[in-house]
Amino acid sequence: MSKVFSFATALMSTLMLTHAFADSEQIQIKAPEIQIDVSDIQLSSQTENQTPRRSPVVKAVFSPFTGRVVANKVRLRLQPDLNGHIVKELVKNDFIKVTNQEGDFYCVEPPESFRAFVFRSFVIDNVVEGNRVNIRLEPDLEAPVIGHLNSGDRVEGIVSEANKKWLEITPPANIHFYVAKEFIEKAGGPDFKAKMESRKHTAQQYFEAAQLHAKSEMTSPFEEINFERVKQGYLTVINDYTDFPQIVESAKEALAQVQDEYLQKRIAYLEQKASGGSVVSTAPHVVASQPTPQGLRMWETVEQGLYSNWASLHDRQEKESFYEDQRLAAATISGVVEPYKTPVKNRPGDYVVKNKNLPVAYIYSTHVNLDDYVGKKVNLICAPRDNHNFAFPAYYVLDVE
Repeated sequence: MSKVFSFATALMSTLMLTHAFADSEQIQIKAPEIQIDVSDIQLSSQTENQTPRRSPVVKAVFSPFTGRVVANKVRLRLQPDLNGHIVKELVKNDFIKVTNQEGDFYCVEPPESFRAFVFRSFVIDNVVEGNRVNIRLEPDLEAPVIGHLNSGDRVEGIVSEANKKWLEITPPANIHFYVAKEFIEKAGGPDFKAKMESRKHTAQQYFEAAQLHAKSEMTSPFEEINFERVKQGYLTVINDYTDFPQIVESAKEALAQVQDEYLQKRIAYLEQKASGGSVVSTAPHVVASQPTPQGLRMWETVEQGLYSNWASLHDRQEKESFYEDQRLAAATISGVVEPYKTPVKNRPGDYVVKNKNLPVAYIYSTHVNLDDYVGKKVNLICAPRDNHNFAFPAYYVLDVE
């Protein structure tokens, strides 16, 4: 209060002196310097106990998606920076699941075929014994650590062929890597990757089946080779799986090699005939055969591939044993058989089974001529097959009751 009163008194005195000498040009009055102490003055808008309000920071929620790699030799890294350890290189058109982002990098799940390693001494009966057990990039104590396992965690692994002291495992769900954003484009939702992986697996199976079928055919005498069937196996991959250019390119190269081999066989065959004095046509000879019912020819390549995979795990048993094994997991479906002629890619069968005029399954067979049962209500003994993400399950018909 005294400071305010002193200020008022000084101001009054100054005004009076100025007024008294206002008419004098000889005298100049300099107003005294006034200092005001505002330490006791408080703003009415806030008190000592109040702090300024801040707007809450809202962090945008990241939506996971399936990314497509847009270049070759794109580096998958352990850390989100250009100095991060390189895990592997991705190739163009690879699909990866993007779960988050950090700066200029996307956080991604490990590729489908990726494997990690843990020291065997810490795993007893598939259960981890020890805390913060290192998961490493390679079966080596000097390899980078990509994560940890804790006591009680369960792991399914196989002994590493590179180093028997290590287990090769599928990385846990919390393991992730990083890829520079500029090399990734959005291909679809988070589930799109799984669908494309399944489709890629099917394309690879078709290619491998075509390879096996071609190898089998080309060991036959020339006059017994059905080259059109060999060619069709490769064309299925080339025409129907263009979204996997690497597999398509492999199929084209393999077809070119088989065509060259077939040409050489043809030349040798014609020369042999000519040396015997026989006059033969220059056209390739194809063994005449009975008309093949719809479905019996188209699926032979697929079935050969499935059998080959099975045989590699069952001491190379005969194909009859493969189908006997298929019967153990067979199902019985009932309905009316109708042709399935819709011109779509990757169709899961040549026929559709309907119950009360509603589709229940797609079917095909190389055992049974399903043309004989079109329009009839039957019971089918079937083994499950890949339906290529169509609306209804697919089956291979083993028998008809």
